[in-house]
Amino acid sequence: GDTSLRVTTTTSVTTSATAGSGSTTSGHATGTGTVTPTSGQTELLAATDVEGKERISIQIFNTGTSSSPNTQDAVYKVWGTLITTPGTAGGANWTQIGDDITIEEASNAYKAIATTPIKSIGVTGRSIDWNSAGGTQAATTTNIYLMAD
Repeated sequence: GDTSLRVTTTTSVTTSATAGSGSTTSGHATGTGTVTPTSGQTELLAATDVEGKERISIQIFNTGTSSSPNTQDAVYKVWGTLITTPGTAGGANWTQIGDDITIEEASNAYKAIATTPIKSIGVTGRSIDWNSAGGTQAATTTNIYLMAD
């Protein structure tokens, strides 16, 4: 039989994206990133092409602060689609990937997605500020980083 070792090389092509006009380096810097309001899920990372990629990594930073009586917690959703021009993330042409991601203020979450073919990915978020004094709710801010290969 054939006992020679076969070696193949592959090239990894990486896609990276940052939400809105967010900084590629701010990460957890307080108050930086895209405003995440309290009024329903808002698109934070628009449709990002990940076609042909096998793995997707997303790091979401809730950069809000806790200033009594408010907390700036938030709920995020990751969306996927096979549609070429799907519109706003979370809309009718999108399907949620995985569970809701709840992140407390001044914290972050990292999600790795090994996926079957997908055309685009997007992220929405909503501040779920809790005010112990019964006052008004406050928006938070979010930095999102995505890498796919």
